[in-house]
Amino acid sequence: MRPASFEYHRATSLEHALELLSQFGDDGRPIAGGQSLVPMMNFRLARPGHLVDINKLPIAGIEVLGKTLRIGALTRHEAYFGNPLIARHFPAFLDAVHYIGHPTIRRNGSIGGSISHADPTAELPAVAVLHDADIVVRSTAGERRIPATEFFLSAYVTALEPGEMVVAVELPLPPETSTGSFIELGERSGDFATASVGITLEHDGSAVTKAAMVCSGADLFPIRAPEIEDFLAGQPLIDPKAKEAGQLFAESIDPVDDHIASADYRRGLIAQLTQRAITTACTRALGKK
Repeated sequence: MRPASFEYHRATSLEHALELLSQFGDDGRPIAGGQSLVPMMNFRLARPGHLVDINKLPIAGIEVLGKTLRIGALTRHEAYFGNPLIARHFPAFLDAVHYIGHPTIRRNGSIGGSISHADPTAELPAVAVLHDADIVVRSTAGERRIPATEFFLSAYVTALEPGEMVVAVELPLPPETSTGSFIELGERSGDFATASVGITLEHDGSAVTKAAMVCSGADLFPIRAPEIEDFLAGQPLIDPKAKEAGQLFAESIDPVDDHIASADYRRGLIAQLTQRAITTACTRALGKK
């Protein structure tokens, strides 16, 4: 397959990129790694008339700003491996990155592209929702911050307005007494996820004091699990009733039914993934491997 005709533009600065996107409106799309956009264009599922190459823009990198971890939109997926900030504060994030596609995709794909593409099975949108991230977007009209829980509206649909572009993702730094995990299952390694579950938890050394949980692949966007978050608060780390939590979560959702898996299969899978994610996170909190 070949994409529909389009015009290519190379942005020389962020301001230049925003001016071009403002000019093209709905017919313009920024492109960096192109790991999601190009296949969509090849299948004619996306037909932008203008592509704005943003690869030369200085919007990459991982840094701490006050109590926030800021990740520039052009940060490539492989940059998280070996990064001490990610390893120390965001173990669920690091787990999730290992499930992203294949080495070529991790080498070229960017967080801004993954967030903007909003694939309902993708790892980084789920991670953003799990960690209560803010999606920082810019346009010629200025900057705005959109909570991740409000950014993903449906499959491949976000709260971005025409002319806007994701420039960063910001995650609140968790307390030292926190950990997490992320578990995914697909048909084969590197395939789109049939379902995935991520969890973060805070603890006092013996019991969970606060938890957050997200699931992707069950709906058209990542979903939080407030019932499970409330259930886990106060549970002992050594026996967090992970099986009961998984069953509770499975009973509370109405998963999609598609050519990859039935709703019943996904419900059972999510129950198992939830149990495993909770057990892994609590084991990490107890300092075990």
